Amino acid sequence: MADRRDPAHDRAKRFYDSHRQILVMTDLIFAETMSLLTKRLGKATAIEFGRGMPESSRLRIEEPAPRIKERAWLLFTSQPDKDYDLVDCLSFAFVEALKILEVFGFDRHFAQYAFRVLPD
Repeated sequence: MADRRDPAHDRAKRFYDSHRQILVMTDLIFAETMSLLTKRLGKATAIEFGRGMPESSRLRIEEPAPRIKERAWLLFTSQPDKDYDLVDCLSFAFVEALKILEVFGFDRHFAQYAFRVLPD
């Protein structure tokens, strides 16, 4: 959403503008997003975008409970044939715990793990 040069920017913006659901993410995804924006667009842009995220009425940032972190570690260690990283596995466990069926994003690992990924 912040990087207009990103190939998925237009699709992400259209989806975000046309859907009114509350989006939930972990604090680690927030940190990963800030890291990516800092590298791509600079720290000032990352700070500006990052300040708006927790203030948004359409976005909720949560720290996963210890049981979710344990499940993430189990997913990570039990599937050595998959190239999911630990943050992916934490997201999978978090989404499963909240019984969320659809995820908004462009990471192929979510589809590979069998979540419905939006936008289609």
